[in-house]
Amino acid sequence: MDGSQLFEVWAPEESVWSRWAKPALFAGGAPVFAAQPVAPMPVHSTDQTTASYDPGPLDTWTAFVVDMPGERSVEIGMALARTGYRPVPLFNTAYNPSAIVAVEAILKRLRDGADELQGLAIPADTPPVFLLDAKRLEPGTPPQPGRFDNRWAVFPQDFPSANFLLSNGIRRVVLLQEERLQDKPRTDLAHVLLRWQQGGVEIYIQDPDGNMSPRPIQVEKPSAFRSLFYRTLTLTGLRRSSAGGFGSVIPIPSSGRSGFG
Repeated sequence: MDGSQLFEVWAPEESVWSRWAKPALFAGGAPVFAAQPVAPMPVHSTDQTTASYDPGPLDTWTAFVVDMPGERSVEIGMALARTGYRPVPLFNTAYNPSAIVAVEAILKRLRDGADELQGLAIPADTPPVFLLDAKRLEPGTPPQPGRFDNRWAVFPQDFPSANFLLSNGIRRVVLLQEERLQDKPRTDLAHVLLRWQQGGVEIYIQDPDGNMSPRPIQVEKPSAFRSLFYRTLTLTGLRRSSAGGFGSVIPIPSSGRSGFG
């Protein structure tokens, strides 16, 4: 299965939410992993780093945003897919062997889950689960010349509007993120969630690896909220890819010298 075929599995045309799926990680240049379907993990595993998330029965009024590190986001997305939700990959970054944000494990989990996802026959209008990488702005290695800088951020335009959610029956959104962040979404995501909240969508938060039920939150106003310059400010220091999304090589300074002979 090549990248284009894999993207079609995760963003089928019949799904109303596929228009927001990001193709960047599925594009050419990514390593080809042989698909190795992974059996569903026990819901109540004692290993909290690999335990499957138990969302309970499908709630057609509720959507999810999964902001967890790396492949854990995809694992939780698959757990929700087994309940009937539609996972939507928003990994707007690219693969490269010298990338400073590791994405190999994410891509491998996407590939390994493709066959199972196809077999679930998820309805076209079922609620979405937007998948993000919590490490998107946290490079595993320092940015330096010659490395591939694939840090990325999300913007309100990367998600449906509050009106679109409401018109499709979504009344609440549950943010799944690590408990250590308490009730504060990451800054770039807060710009999205606050717009939804102001538009009439209820916002809840939950640690998928903890024991707490989803609880309502009031999203705090982030810096430069609704500012005309917010996107420009956020993009400063990030590198866009010519193929879409984020990711390009940091130039190596010229070693040449000039002078008068």
